[in-house]
Amino acid sequence: MSVTHSTTARNAATDAVTALIGASGRLKFRIAGTIGAPGAAAANLALSATAFGASASGTATANAIASDTNAAGNASPVATASLETSGGTLHIHCAVAASASDINMSNGLTVATGDTVACSALTYTALPA
Repeated sequence: MSVTHSTTARNAATDAVTALIGASGRLKFRIAGTIGAPGAAAANLALSATAFGASASGTATANAIASDTNAAGNASPVATASLETSGGTLHIHCAVAASASDINMSNGLTVATGDTVACSALTYTALPA
């Protein structure tokens, strides 16, 4: 039997994790790395003062995310992303690809210096159903 969670538990866990991001967090797209050693950021997008709305059915949806209109860029493709506090403390780290990943980038994975990088939608789920 696999572990399952009630909707109440899923909502509580998701809300607890997204609350750690705090006011004015960041979504950073990175070339490589882990949560402990995240690597250089190719793009740095500002999250809303309240990054995520309250979880429903175990999933929280991000509020508006500002575009990075002057990305740092890098010759290597983006492979990971992190959600972190405004002070740089990482709380969520995930994979990025063109499709079938945690975050999917639709206009290619290479971010050049000065590019605009936008995120049109983002959700987070802490626990499986």
